[in-house]
Amino acid sequence: MQSLQELLSPLIKDDRVLMDKIKQQKLDVIRKYIDPSAVKEVRPEIVESWIRSSENGLDPRHYDYPPQMDPLMFDQLLKKKALLIQASTPFIHHLENMLSHVECYIIISDEQGVILSVVKALGGNGFKLEAGTIWTEKTIGTCSHGMCILLKSPIQLCGPEHFSHIFENIACSSAPIFDENGNLEGTLTITSPNLRSHNSQTLGLAISMAMGIQKQFQIALQNEIFDAALENTEEFMLFSDDDGKIIRTNMNALKIIELFGRDLIGSQVEDVLGEQPFFKSVVETGNTLSHIDFQLKNAKKKLFLTSIKPIKSKDKISGYIVLLKETDHIKKAAKSPYAAMVKFTFDTIIGSSPQSMKLKSMAKKFAHFNSNILIQGESGTGKDVYAQAIHFENRPNGPYIAVNCAAIPQNLIASELFGYEGGAFTGAERQGKPGKIELANGGTLFLDEIGDMPLELQAVLLRVLEDKMIMHVGGSRYIPVDFRLITATNKNLLDLVKNNQFREDLYYRISVFKLSVPPLRERGSDIVQLIEHFIRIYSSNQGIDEPILSNSAKYLLLQYNWPGNVRQLQNTISYAVCMSNEGIIRPENLPEEILSYQPPSGLTLAQPEPEPSPNEIILDNTPSMKEIEKKAIMKALHESNNHIRGAAKILGLSKSTLYRKIKEYEIS
Repeated sequence: MQSLQELLSPLIKDDRVLMDKIKQQKLDVIRKYIDPSAVKEVRPEIVESWIRSSENGLDPRHYDYPPQMDPLMFDQLLKKKALLIQASTPFIHHLENMLSHVECYIIISDEQGVILSVVKALGGNGFKLEAGTIWTEKTIGTCSHGMCILLKSPIQLCGPEHFSHIFENIACSSAPIFDENGNLEGTLTITSPNLRSHNSQTLGLAISMAMGIQKQFQIALQNEIFDAALENTEEFMLFSDDDGKIIRTNMNALKIIELFGRDLIGSQVEDVLGEQPFFKSVVETGNTLSHIDFQLKNAKKKLFLTSIKPIKSKDKISGYIVLLKETDHIKKAAKSPYAAMVKFTFDTIIGSSPQSMKLKSMAKKFAHFNSNILIQGESGTGKDVYAQAIHFENRPNGPYIAVNCAAIPQNLIASELFGYEGGAFTGAERQGKPGKIELANGGTLFLDEIGDMPLELQAVLLRVLEDKMIMHVGGSRYIPVDFRLITATNKNLLDLVKNNQFREDLYYRISVFKLSVPPLRERGSDIVQLIEHFIRIYSSNQGIDEPILSNSAKYLLLQYNWPGNVRQLQNTISYAVCMSNEGIIRPENLPEEILSYQPPSGLTLAQPEPEPSPNEIILDNTPSMKEIEKKAIMKALHESNNHIRGAAKILGLSKSTLYRKIKEYEIS
């Protein structure tokens, strides 16, 4: 980092003669009357910024107010930057008190130059220095926080060093704020409308305050990551101090509250779990204990102690971490500690369209045989969902091991699948490591993106499928394995076979049974069911009331072609729930790709009825989906000249379902 002296403006001394000279040199550089190197009194990076500002179409003699960010987008930005704003608030208040006798502005911007907050704006504000305005080199020319963003370094600018003439009597000192990975998060700027009220100490003050905000922000960021990790674990987590008093829990631990009947925070661990000998052992010895079944005090529920571990600081115990699971949950889990938890069964798969019902019926039938299954379909259609459901139907008590062949480096995939002996290669664990196939013994091995498996490994996999035995990398003995193989791909494997990119004998070995998961755009009524399901899930996760989906928003969702399939729909609804206002999801709450989509000619659904007022929508919790569906059926019948088969194909419905709906809607 440069010294403070190098970061200061040479014009801080308020030398009017020098300032007039710089003003003229700035105009001469922009007009190309002189070479930029002739400007000796101004730092080269600032002269370069003058040139770029001019090339962006700006004129130093005319000031255009900076553009204002769209209010909705700015609201989103404030939510995104909530941690930074929260971390900066106490420091801004402190600065405000320190500078109470000085006319100045204290500004926090994001890493793109958007002003997040402005405080202590004494006097008039002729610059439109407001939250939500965009101050960058492209919008207003050379300015201190714009230079700070470009250089990722503190900087001070005075008078005519700024590009616009309107800033010729002000001084600014800016300092960057970084996250823990060194990425720029924003800037802090102190701006003085009067040069005489700004000095070298002002830049030092901006730097020290920015560093304080940075430290607080990084701590808040770490806490947020830590909190997310706590809430995403399936275990109950209790944190206690060295006396055994509970000081923190995760949300899963609230299940214990229901059994215990009181708040956990402030309670003693032994009051909650009972006077268990294992806790006393950890307190007395300082050693970690794990894998213990025990009875919860005053309840019939049994728990499984995953581990209880002392937290040590300089050889002194400062607290304990207790990890628990329900015993019933453990019994249902896969035997291998590496097994992925199965989340889907055939009963929980969303979708009642003819395509989905046919696929579920076929998959359920295949599940009761042990032959290999190949699942084909576009990315995001839910191939892994069907793999999990088949596993639960066929081998629910065995491990379910999922491997993405495209996500593992080619030099590691052999050791990942087949395991290795200790010292088999550089970096190998001393005791060796079992492979995914070995871990799947007694259960199911799901190989996703099988088309990306290297050819040389395909031959080894074929041998394993034939012999039901594996050998570790670096090993000398065969290990018998018994597993159900399910593979998936979004590629045409027969095309890969023709191009010698996939072994033909392996293809026929893994595709005894084949399932084709249709893309979402071909699944008709499933879209509505999935939308309702995801709204319910995300509302529940956020602890908010389920928003109502307006007719016009539903219309846009139904006409969209969903290239990213169910995964894209899931992300879209998550976004829409987040952006909804007044308990209603409107078109403006949907992502841009939905709003800008233009369906192919002839495939557009009938336009929905005009939206009622917000009050009317809130009073009527059942949007007119039936009206939209009725119009779509009438349109399909018209386009197919009233042929039921053709209309059913357009709508993605079976003939029997279409007949039923025609009768239901009294369509003549």
